[in-house]
Amino acid sequence: MKYHYSRKEGWLGNPCGLVYFKDRYHLFFQVNPEQPRFGPMHWGHIVSDDLISWEECGISISPEDELSCNSGSAIVCNGKIWLFYTSLSYDHKETVRACCSDDGIDFKRCGNEPVISVPFEGNPKLRDPFVFRHNGSFRLIAGSGNDGIAKVLQYRSDDLTNWEYMGEILSDGRFGSVIEAPQIIQSDGKFIFIIQSEKHFPTKVLFGTGDYDGESFIFDDAEEPFKPVESGSDFYSPVTLEESSGRVILMAWLFSMKMNSRAITCPRELYVSGRGEVILQPVEELRNRLVKESRFVSYASGRLRVQFEGHTLFDKAYRECPGMQVLEDVGTVEVFLDGGKENISVFIC
Repeated sequence: MKYHYSRKEGWLGNPCGLVYFKDRYHLFFQVNPEQPRFGPMHWGHIVSDDLISWEECGISISPEDELSCNSGSAIVCNGKIWLFYTSLSYDHKETVRACCSDDGIDFKRCGNEPVISVPFEGNPKLRDPFVFRHNGSFRLIAGSGNDGIAKVLQYRSDDLTNWEYMGEILSDGRFGSVIEAPQIIQSDGKFIFIIQSEKHFPTKVLFGTGDYDGESFIFDDAEEPFKPVESGSDFYSPVTLEESSGRVILMAWLFSMKMNSRAITCPRELYVSGRGEVILQPVEELRNRLVKESRFVSYASGRLRVQFEGHTLFDKAYRECPGMQVLEDVGTVEVFLDGGKENISVFIC
């Protein structure tokens, strides 16, 4: 693949963290290095100078006294990369643990004990911790659930080591029994809340805009706070990076269960338009690779279709033909409609 990272060996899972450290982009992701199927998760690690070409760095985290090192996030602080991950125990309970590195290559555990445990009695769900800065301190939000209601929990810290539970920042059974991959990102003064739902609305990854004061998130649309931007069937578990310039970069898991194909999406810029719409479009470094006409994408009789060798992989009605840009790669198509108001990401073979 020219513009996407994939692996020839083992199982490539979803991305876990994206940071800029020592003049390079560092992307971490789930991987089972031993077998080409889901299993005990490790954290893989790749680096790039330009967000297009990636160099493998080996395994950053491996299970020790646990069954699996599942998803989480990365943050740079005091000259170190910190990784926060979901530790799955042998009795299938989830806690949050941390690792850090001075050089961005070799990571060591920050103690033997979890930094965060689930606050609910008898509930094992506490996953995908996302750590970010807010007004001189740190926040951590994590997906959870209790009594069949999906939730996002919030914690506060001054040092990334000692965490205080702040309560639930989101609780909504419409999203199933657990929320995954929650994130809060700021772009041009506007906050964006990202979640992955158990249910499809019509897709799983959803975006909400609003204001965040360090404790509560007030959505712009209280009735329907979260909306899809990606309409494709193969887009999951995004990770984000807010650069010093203010640009927010998003990358996600490009996964087709039907085709048993896995890769990381192209990097996209995430922002909110003047009309309050969440926009996702390829980063500037990739825009000269886009085409306006693709043999895989067509619009006719009010329907936009993505097809390959006679098989229809995406089919949706539109009143008129949307503005369209396409990134083609080996086995994948990523379509960006009307300047990034809607994305369509699919494996075609």
